[in-house]
Amino acid sequence: MPAPPPPSGKPSRDAVGFWFLGLGLLGLVRSLMRANRNGSFDADAITLLWLIGSILLTAMGALRLWRSWREGRPPRA
Repeated sequence: MPAPPPPSGKPSRDAVGFWFLGLGLLGLVRSLMRANRNGSFDADAITLLWLIGSILLTAMGALRLWRSWREGRPPRA
């Protein structure tokens, strides 16, 4: 009986991409809530670091999902 083929790893890339995307979006919401807590946009250094980190995490998640989507498509004719 032949051994089963190894898993492709695509679901794990999708899961990590969705995880990064979700955490980044939650971080964006949190940083914008913190910056606007007094009624106008007033961000201190911690809030700006949180905002930049959230933007980077969201971009990494979107990039991983885009790459995974492109690998799963059939080649062009």
